[in-house]
Amino acid sequence: MTVPWRRGAGDITYKEREDLTLRPRSCLQSTEQGDHNQFKELYSVGKLTVLATDPLLHQDPVQLDFHFRLTPQTSTHWHGLLCDHRLFLDIPYRALDQGNRESLTATLEYVEEKTNVDSVFVNFQNNRNDRGALLRAFSYMGFELVRPDHPALPPWDNVIFMVYPLERDLGHLPSEPP
Repeated sequence: MTVPWRRGAGDITYKEREDLTLRPRSCLQSTEQGDHNQFKELYSVGKLTVLATDPLLHQDPVQLDFHFRLTPQTSTHWHGLLCDHRLFLDIPYRALDQGNRESLTATLEYVEEKTNVDSVFVNFQNNRNDRGALLRAFSYMGFELVRPDHPALPPWDNVIFMVYPLERDLGHLPSEPP
């Protein structure tokens, strides 16, 4: 089954079964007030397209979806929730594949350059078969393990969180030229 996302001159398609991960519970709770299928394109350059449920101008949590085109027929997909200068990303299945690593790099570059996010948290179920490989790979990329009782984390059971703190130049905002 494919699901089209309308954008400009073309469509973004992805295989729903392979690319959708367990939605963060906060995403589900934050979208109950409105239609969570009404994503709007925020950004599209090269292979990366960023979609959001709401404008990023207010303080409410906003669901972000990052689509990264691997080939004309396939893309990888990261689900996210932006809340209080923090971005929470679900780690998709097959996250260690080359395309997913490239898409994470593009996602982190977007977040650092175009948002006011201070920390990017990735999360995955602690019973995943690839848990050890994920911990090693994300540690190598600069993510740090977060203790389960950390006050910035949502109260999810059986989830491992890792954080990537973004270094900010305090002299300018992300939308201003350096």
